[in-house]
Amino acid sequence: MKNYKASQLKIYNNNGHKYIYIYYKEDNQTLRINTRFEYEKNKMTKENLYNSKKKDHQKLNGHIHEMQWVVDSYINLISGHRPVNQKECLRFVKENKYHASKVPVESINKMTSLSDYYEQFFEDKKMNPVLKTISLKNYTSFKNFLRDFQKYKNRTYYLLNVDKKLINTMIAFSQIDLRGLKGYKSKGHLQQNTVLKRLDVFKEFLQWLEENGHASFNIKSLFPKIKKTSKEVVYMTSDEILKLIEVRAKIEGDYNKLAFDSFIFNCECGLRFEDLGNLSKSDFTKIPEGYILLKELHKHNERFESEAKVPIVDPLLIDIIEKYNFHFDLKRNQVYNRTLHSLFKKHELFTEEMIVKKKYLKGVTESIPVLKNDIITCHSCRRSMITNAFLEGYNAAQVMQMSGHKSLKTAEQYSNFANDELLNKNLEKKVNALVSKKADPEEDIV
Repeated sequence: MKNYKASQLKIYNNNGHKYIYIYYKEDNQTLRINTRFEYEKNKMTKENLYNSKKKDHQKLNGHIHEMQWVVDSYINLISGHRPVNQKECLRFVKENKYHASKVPVESINKMTSLSDYYEQFFEDKKMNPVLKTISLKNYTSFKNFLRDFQKYKNRTYYLLNVDKKLINTMIAFSQIDLRGLKGYKSKGHLQQNTVLKRLDVFKEFLQWLEENGHASFNIKSLFPKIKKTSKEVVYMTSDEILKLIEVRAKIEGDYNKLAFDSFIFNCECGLRFEDLGNLSKSDFTKIPEGYILLKELHKHNERFESEAKVPIVDPLLIDIIEKYNFHFDLKRNQVYNRTLHSLFKKHELFTEEMIVKKKYLKGVTESIPVLKNDIITCHSCRRSMITNAFLEGYNAAQVMQMSGHKSLKTAEQYSNFANDELLNKNLEKKVNALVSKKADPEEDIV
């Protein structure tokens, strides 16, 4: 796919005056188009645009950008066909009815910014009838990120600004802590995996621009390779789940009971929040021992669609799902998790202290001590079901059937964690056996 080519803004002397020029060079052919806007000392940005010290600087910059956009349109129109030509470019600018010296500042119609295009992209996505909540959250987060990025840089970005430099500048901005600054919607100081999420949305946005004929980019070459870091698996042990069941009778309040019961049920099923809240009677097949939960799982898009098959035979779990008529009417994910955290603290569940490691770019890792009841969420049920299944001796195929994982590699991440637990149990067993032999040495005599 053809890479979008963009000019630069440079300052040149012309008859004793300094002007802002649109500059581009390729194959020893150069364009230098005078915008007719004069350079003013102490009123310019690094990109040779006007800063806030210049009256009407945003309108004037919009005027310059609009002319630059016409020049870039010419460059990309002839690219691959013939070299750029100064006179031909000037004719192209004139034919597009643009002449900087004759257009009043008040009548400038600004070119479309990246944010404006993103608004169109965002509205397009919201119209998708099968858009998942997690996807909408990611699109909204990038919208706030782009807004804050431009605010922090005190400038508006356009399609012609999209290049490697812009991507790297955005990544650098993602590491800035915005929590102490006013007027920002995002908190900044993003962890490495969150940076990847923002870049994935930006890639999708650029693809949308291409599909709609707005621009063309060499997307693969624009983005640096950033590896996804593995998260520490936080899960509930079998003993902790039994403790949950003991506390169940003490829970008060309709929604509290619903949240607590659905959490216990999900420790057996390992569903993601969206799938847990979308259960219906049609997902359950009656068998003599109880039910088979057969649930189509959805994550982000069709590529991740899969199916989970989980036997529900425990009398308590059968009682729970029948009590709520096979459907948990849950509030949104954040409210659900906050409800659980409140209940866990009130009833002194999961009080173990843990160290959470937050990983940032350039190998920076931040270790934070927390209580386990602060970080247990709905997704912890999924981790618990898979990890406990491995600990109980289920093989990978059996676990993947219950979890709905398509990738053995993904499932094995839980298996590896379970292996650590098994190693500890084996070590404890051998140490105990050794202690027992030392206490009774006659056992060694045949």
